[in-house]
Amino acid sequence: MHAEPEAMDVRGQAERVARRSYGRLLALLAARTSDVAAAEDALADAFASALTQWQSGGVPDRPEAWLLTVARRRLLDHMRRAGTRTAGQIHLKLIAEEIEAAMQSPDDIPDRRLALMCACAHPSIEAGMRAPLILQTVLGMNAAEIAAAFLIPPATMGQRLVRAKSRIKQDEVAFELPNRQDLPARLDSVLNAIYAIYTKG
Repeated sequence: MHAEPEAMDVRGQAERVARRSYGRLLALLAARTSDVAAAEDALADAFASALTQWQSGGVPDRPEAWLLTVARRRLLDHMRRAGTRTAGQIHLKLIAEEIEAAMQSPDDIPDRRLALMCACAHPSIEAGMRAPLILQTVLGMNAAEIAAAFLIPPATMGQRLVRAKSRIKQDEVAFELPNRQDLPARLDSVLNAIYAIYTKG
């Protein structure tokens, strides 16, 4: 059974938005909480919603802003349910205001991908997992694709990626560019990830 042309077009447009903006949206969603996994889940939910809602209502003029709105709601709901220390009202308000401001000017959505890459290259992350983590968070590659690039069994890669994200959350790694003294230690991992991207083509 073949998908309807309209459904294929919506999926194609969603995939184009994902290729263009996935890392930028994820970095913005995860910046305040350091909870990469929760931000990924929220963004995945937003893309899933897009496939159904864009089908009936059409692709919005500002798809990135639409995705941010949905993902933000999912993320805030998750934080409220979790009842964690980071889910205080002031913190939630800051997240909401920051993302709301970005949605008002979608062309000016802050690009925090480099800060996200540096967070993934933090010394508390296992050295061998820094580049794979960057590939997943910035490009949205799945564990199987990354495992193939690094010659590691997919299940093993998946487990290690989960642990690495947990470490970022546990250590509350800041999403910011390191100072000049700490930058060289992280730069190799960032460059390794970029090299892996080009190798994969």
